Amino acid sequence: MTVTPSANRPVARLRQIGAGVWILAAVLASVGSFMPLLEQGRGRSRPTVALTLWGIGGNDSPIDVFPPMGIPVVFSAVVLVVAALLGLASTGQSPASGAVLATRLIGTGGAGLLVGSLAQVFLVHVVAKGPFGEDPQFVDAGYGSSIGVGVWVLMVSGLLAIAAVILMLVPMMAKRSEELATPAMGIPVVRVLEPVYDEQPATEAEQRPTDPTQ
Repeated sequence: MTVTPSANRPVARLRQIGAGVWILAAVLASVGSFMPLLEQGRGRSRPTVALTLWGIGGNDSPIDVFPPMGIPVVFSAVVLVVAALLGLASTGQSPASGAVLATRLIGTGGAGLLVGSLAQVFLVHVVAKGPFGEDPQFVDAGYGSSIGVGVWVLMVSGLLAIAAVILMLVPMMAKRSEELATPAMGIPVVRVLEPVYDEQPATEAEQRPTDPTQ
């Protein structure tokens, strides 16, 4: 059974949307890595110290508390862009082609790397509150910490990366569900319909037995 090009349009449309979502997630992850995750300030004054994925800095001299976590995040963003470009280039190909399968593998790996890096970042972010709270120069001066906008931008980028993976894998799942009637040997199952006969009451001539002597 040959599939017409119009039947592949919904699948190709989903792959295009998924590729675009991957690019958006990569942009948000890269931009969010430079945004503050945690800000230290006194009252409503301008924050003195800001924590980003690349370290801690502000009005004072930069302080290195942990290695820059922006490297794995930006690397995962690059992987997502590569997967998105490959997905856009293979839009017209069959879902079972090598390019589409490579797109799904690379994109899923990039999304997993991004989510894993962000999970580690948030754990380090929670731990990084300790040095600020225990430092006398911040405690005595009455400094307080607040969550920066970078946290929300990175969270959105991770959710978008996962949503794009779902868009890329949904057509493959639908295709598998359609092929459940075909066994593993590749022999299609043919359903034979039994003929339907209309039963009509027999007439008196048909019901009267015939005498062979007549």
